Amino acid sequence: MIKLVSFRPGVIGNNTAFEAQASIYKYLQKHYGYRFTIVKSEGDQYHDPAFEIISIPQTAWKSRLQKLGIPKLGAIHKSLEPIFVQADGILTVDPTTYLQGLLAIRIAHQLKKPVWFDASKTFDRTPKNLNFQLKRRFWLRKALHQTTGIIVTVPKCIERFQELGLFDQVIAPKFRILGHPVDTQRFTPKPKRSEKDGILRVLVVSRMEPEKGLLYILEAMTPLLRSRSNVQLELLGSGAMRSLLEAEVTERGLSDQVIFLNSVSHGEIPDILAGVDVFVNHAVSIGSWEEYFGVVNLEAMSCGLPCVLTSCGGISYAVREKDVSVFVEERNVIQLREAIVHLLDSQQQRQEKGKRGRDYVESYYGLIVIAEKFHRMLQHSLIKDGLVLTNTPRSQCIEK
Repeated sequence: MIKLVSFRPGVIGNNTAFEAQASIYKYLQKHYGYRFTIVKSEGDQYHDPAFEIISIPQTAWKSRLQKLGIPKLGAIHKSLEPIFVQADGILTVDPTTYLQGLLAIRIAHQLKKPVWFDASKTFDRTPKNLNFQLKRRFWLRKALHQTTGIIVTVPKCIERFQELGLFDQVIAPKFRILGHPVDTQRFTPKPKRSEKDGILRVLVVSRMEPEKGLLYILEAMTPLLRSRSNVQLELLGSGAMRSLLEAEVTERGLSDQVIFLNSVSHGEIPDILAGVDVFVNHAVSIGSWEEYFGVVNLEAMSCGLPCVLTSCGGISYAVREKDVSVFVEERNVIQLREAIVHLLDSQQQRQEKGKRGRDYVESYYGLIVIAEKFHRMLQHSLIKDGLVLTNTPRSQCIEK
C-alpha cells in the first residue's frame, strides 16, 4: 500500500476544483490500493468519508513561514512531522500562489520524500516588486528544483512559470500536463426537457462576475427571447453581478424567459446540464484574470450538449479538436448570437455537436484516462524507492 498525503491547509473546500482531484484519488484507492490522507486547516469546511482527513491549527504551518513566505530552517513543527514521516509521498498546492506549498516542499525535501504540486493558473498578477524578484523568486526556484513533479492543466500554465523567471533545464522536465478529469458515467446524456414541453433552453453555469461575459450573452440572446416564445435562457450561479443582470432582464421585459437558478452542489450539476439543449460559456480576458481551464465546458460536452465557447485562457487547449464545440470571439455579440441561433434552429446540428463533444471528453479527459496518467506519473517517481504497484493496462484508457 502506498500512502500519500495531500497537504492543502487553508485552500480546500467542497464544491471546488479540488473535487476533480479527489475523484482521481478515489479511483486510485479503488483500483490500485493507494491510501490518501487529506491535511486541512481547522477552519476549512472539507469533508469526504473516502479519505482520512487531518485538521491542523493554522499555527502549525503559518508559524513555519517568515515574512516573505520563506520556510524557517530547523525542526519540523510537531503537528506536521508525524503526518509527513509516515507518508510515501506528498501532494501539495502551487508554491507560487500558496505559501503553504513552499513549506510542504521544504519539509518533504528534509525528509527525503517525493513531492508533487498542482498548478492551474495561466495568468499571474503577483506584483513584480524588488522583494519578489530578489528573494521570493530565489526560494521558489530552489523549491521547484527540489520538487519531484509539477502537475498542470494546459501548456499556458508552464508559460506562466517562464514569465515568473521560474523555468530552466532542471525545472522543465518536472512538468506533466494532465487536465481536470470528468466522470463521464455521471455526466452523461439524458432526455431533454424540451422533448416534453417544446421549450429550447440555453444554459450558462458560471460565477456571476464581469469576466464571465454574462452581459454579452444576455445581449446576444435578447432578440431571440423577444421573437421566440419557445426559447429560454437559464443562468445558474451567484456573484456580484446577479443584481445587475436581474435589473437588465426586468428592464428588457424578459423576466418570463430568463430564469435565474441558485448555486447547487456539484453533485446536482449533471442532471441540470443533461436537461437543456445548448450550453454557453462566454468567458473574457481582463487585466487580472482569464479562464484557467473551464472544466464545466467539458462536463457539458460529456452530457452531450453542443457548446458555444470563447478561447479565453486555457479553453482553446482544453477543447482542441475541430468541430467538437463552436468558438466565437470574445465580446463579439453578433458571432455569439449567430452561433446560438444556428444550434437552436437545427436539432441535427445539436445532436452531432453533442456526440462529437462527448466522444472528445471520453478520449481526452475521462476520469479513467486522467487517473491512469496520474498513476503512471506517481509510479515513475516511486519506483526509485521500491514502492511500485503493479497494474494491468486498462482497455478503457485511450492515449491522446
